[in-house]
Amino acid sequence: MRTSVILSLLLACATAANGNLAMPFPFGGPQMSSPTPSSLRHQPLLRGRDAIVERFEMAKAKAAKVVTEKLDLSKYPKLFAAGGLCASITHLVTVPLDVVKTRMQVTPGVYTGINDGISKIYAAEGFKGCMQGATPTFIGFLMQGALKYGFYEFFKDSFAQQSGGKEGSKLPVPQMMLAASAAEILGTSCLLPFESIRIRMVADPSFATGTVAVGKKLFQEQGIKGLYGGMVPILCKQIPFTITQFLMYEFAAKAIYKKLAASGVEDANARFGTLITLGCGLISGTAAALVSQPGDTVLSTMNKQSGISVMGALKQLGPKGLYLGAGARCVHVTSYIVAQFLIYDSIKRVCGIPVAGAQIAPTTKSKK
Repeated sequence: MRTSVILSLLLACATAANGNLAMPFPFGGPQMSSPTPSSLRHQPLLRGRDAIVERFEMAKAKAAKVVTEKLDLSKYPKLFAAGGLCASITHLVTVPLDVVKTRMQVTPGVYTGINDGISKIYAAEGFKGCMQGATPTFIGFLMQGALKYGFYEFFKDSFAQQSGGKEGSKLPVPQMMLAASAAEILGTSCLLPFESIRIRMVADPSFATGTVAVGKKLFQEQGIKGLYGGMVPILCKQIPFTITQFLMYEFAAKAIYKKLAASGVEDANARFGTLITLGCGLISGTAAALVSQPGDTVLSTMNKQSGISVMGALKQLGPKGLYLGAGARCVHVTSYIVAQFLIYDSIKRVCGIPVAGAQIAPTTKSKK
């Protein structure tokens, strides 16, 4: 009984202090005036709930405002543009290597290597044959690169802000993987139709002439599946590829800059930035190519044979077949990844945006 009285007194005090719930109470606690709408004055239980919801929304809006104010939104258009340029230019230049890689996947045994493939394709089809699929490659990767690089930077900075850090601060690996995956999914959504057109143009040059004609015929014969039917295998290829590409590059760059700073090297970014980008790009490109090779082979097989499923392609290829053309693809991928990072980091330096790992040097030096 004594406990009940004490609890009742405490509840009465709380009601009098807050004045939000306005629940009738036998002790008659005083009610504080509040700007509660007249429609809720006769609904004491709802007033308390709505007050909590209102406060939550205000806190949420305030937090969103703080994040927006802290993020340097002016840099992201530059990063989107830099990503689109570096991806489209590098893929356009390396189209002959991609043509050989795709032909080796869909017609095993015809070419003994990259040089043999380029020579035979040039002899049979000329320069046009070596540059088969150049137009969809450029357009597709222009959009994909912009979304992939730009949103990866944006998502990373957003995660850092939510964790209480600042732009460019260290993130846990799972959050970096999530940022890379989300950015790649957005980029792949724009790339996939053009990639399907490119592979069909390279694998079967007689299918149709021109990007629009190939895309139109694919859509007429297979519907939307003809353009987006490879969504699962291309995501299986691209998501591991992008995660490996970005994480390996950043880990390597941070390790090198940290080592240079610990050795007393000053202005490492200005003195050795290009060499560091080159070396880290080689590591990143090779690792990304090997990780994503099975998905790439499955995608090429699906685009060559209409109606074949992912499981059907896996059974047909077998474990060894998943790495058909791996050597050519490693050369192809590593070459354009190195070139992409050289272009991307150069644009970031010109725009005054820190490159991956470069911001570690001052911190490491100050700790000595």
